[in-house]
Amino acid sequence: MYRMIFVDDEAIVRDGIRSCVPWEEVGFELTAVFEHGLAALDYIKEHPVDVVLSDINMPRMSGLELSRVLGESYPDIIVILLTGYDDFEYAQEAIRNQVREFILKPITSSELSSVLKTIRSELDREREKKREQDILQSRLDQSFPLLKERFLYRLVSDSSTLETLAERKDYYQWYDLEALYQVVVAALPQAWSEMDRFSMGEFLKGQVETQDEVFFNRMNHIVLLLQDRDEETLKKRVKGLIDSIYGVASQFERKMPSIGCGEIATKLKHLERSYKGACSAVDYSRSMGLNQVVTVEEIRKRESPSPEELNRYNQDIIEQLKDGRSSESLETLKSMTAYLETHYESPRELTVIFLLLYSRISSFLNEMELILPPEKVQAPEPPVLESLDGAQEFFTGLIGTIGEQIGQRRNDVLHSRIDRAKGIIQDRFRDKDFSLQDICRELFLSTSQFSVLFKEGTDQTFVEYLTTVRMTEAKRLLLNTDMKSYEIAEEIGYSDPRYFSIIFKKHCGMTAMEYRRTRET
Repeated sequence: MYRMIFVDDEAIVRDGIRSCVPWEEVGFELTAVFEHGLAALDYIKEHPVDVVLSDINMPRMSGLELSRVLGESYPDIIVILLTGYDDFEYAQEAIRNQVREFILKPITSSELSSVLKTIRSELDREREKKREQDILQSRLDQSFPLLKERFLYRLVSDSSTLETLAERKDYYQWYDLEALYQVVVAALPQAWSEMDRFSMGEFLKGQVETQDEVFFNRMNHIVLLLQDRDEETLKKRVKGLIDSIYGVASQFERKMPSIGCGEIATKLKHLERSYKGACSAVDYSRSMGLNQVVTVEEIRKRESPSPEELNRYNQDIIEQLKDGRSSESLETLKSMTAYLETHYESPRELTVIFLLLYSRISSFLNEMELILPPEKVQAPEPPVLESLDGAQEFFTGLIGTIGEQIGQRRNDVLHSRIDRAKGIIQDRFRDKDFSLQDICRELFLSTSQFSVLFKEGTDQTFVEYLTTVRMTEAKRLLLNTDMKSYEIAEEIGYSDPRYFSIIFKKHCGMTAMEYRRTRET
């Protein structure tokens, strides 16, 4: 039930409106009536009102004046004005005041009821919209921690989005000192329970400063985004936090985390470098089985292979396999082995490097649900990976097999869609209105997607293939029936016989009648 008040300086009109309208039936409760706008306005200040029905001409405050005040201070209230013929000169001003309806006096009960029912429907829609917005806002509030975590992850991992992200710092309540930044990544061992991980994260949130952030990245590693104005103070805080991590881990009596420290960044755009350096340090620490802090600076000073470079090689190989570019994956593998020829230090390190690549390829196979022959996918024995020649031979065979499997899968998908497309064309080529858009709708593809796939699978465009099907049927009808040329045109989907004749001659090198005469020879 919506609340409504009525304002009119004539008592007889007020009494008539109050008594003649079936208020509950039209969805309203007439909560009060007034003889001028000032009284109505005083009431509105103290009571909720949905609709105001007011005469346009009244003493002390007119309906126009009242609508202006309501439009400015109570924009959600709907105003309906009662007016006479002489008052229409005020229409423009009333429109500016956002008046919802004009009702011409005298008004009947049925007319007013009809208007109110329309208003009620509008209010119902607004109420439902408000309810949906409240639900969405509630869900947004519940999702805020996750959304902030995504924001922070993008902030440290993708500098190309900084301009957009910077506009949302206030929304996500991230305080940017615009001074010094450093990222620390702690990879918690797989053996840790979810409760252990959560406890560590909550503990660290209580240890950092207001301007710092603690969150989990996509690998479920804890990421510390730390800020300070003084470099030495920042280094001390980093050391203190790392000591705290190891202290808590020892209390859990669990395997120690692997911790990597990125370099100190002086600008926000260099934050990605600090984060990726920390990730590389963690990857190196984990692959080497180290239970100690590794800084990106320590890695870069070593003559051993750079985890960043190796990670890039690994990512490129996986991305190229995903895109069906196995030949490029093989070239990347060659580049990786050439790089290792001048950088690796020991067979043990080489084994770890290639086991990491094998692990990523295995994850890729599971993700793609590719099933390879066991002899091709089985993990090699460590001695195989201790030499560059043995490792390259193994991965060359593995990548080649994966490329064949992906190529076969794509061909199967392509042929399946092409066969279906050919079937649709065969069923509908007689329809003169049949178009590219029609077949795309049936296949749930965009016109550009379909055009590329169809051209790849048939070496013809849609129009060329459709024309070939129609001409094949035309030739059959010319040789086996006595149908006229215009009848054949209509039969195979051409509404214009002359256009059919042009297409036929272009396609077959002779006119339709010349082609028909060939059956006599």
